[in-house]
Amino acid sequence: MSVRKKLIPCHDKVLKIIQEKPITFMKLVEYSGCATETVEKYVSLYLSENKICQKKSKFRILYSPELTDNELEFYELMLNFTIKSVVLILLKSKPLSQIELVAITEKSNPSISRALRNLLDKKLIKRNYHAPFSTYEIIDKPSIFLILKNTHPHILNNYDQFDLCYPKPIIFVNSIS
Repeated sequence: MSVRKKLIPCHDKVLKIIQEKPITFMKLVEYSGCATETVEKYVSLYLSENKICQKKSKFRILYSPELTDNELEFYELMLNFTIKSVVLILLKSKPLSQIELVAITEKSNPSISRALRNLLDKKLIKRNYHAPFSTYEIIDKPSIFLILKNTHPHILNNYDQFDLCYPKPIIFVNSIS
């Protein structure tokens, strides 16, 4: 006797996924397992009923109306893999220099520099000046953890397993976001 999984209709899956956490349209199609046209149909319906919201920028982001502007902005920022890696590493470490971040992330120096500049502009990190170098750290770790709860629950649920050396931060960068 085989056990059959109860199939959840696409319209229910689409709404449930969006209400759990913000997601890009393409990730929604991937995780729902539904055809792109079907997902678009239900997204349009839920948008017209104000059950979900969307933000169009570089990515089309779908999210619950309960999500705050700060959480949405953080989610959008974390779509950049380098920024996501830097944030995760700084959450788990003491203040680090740009060179240390390059070594840990295995990203280029210019890429890390852009990520740090974006995070400084958003006032998520601070720069500590030491002659002849600087270190960077998260300004308010508890608030970042609260935002992660609503935007990246997978990262938060697996945070204790994350180590700066092993496994590499890439496991969280490529995970369900």
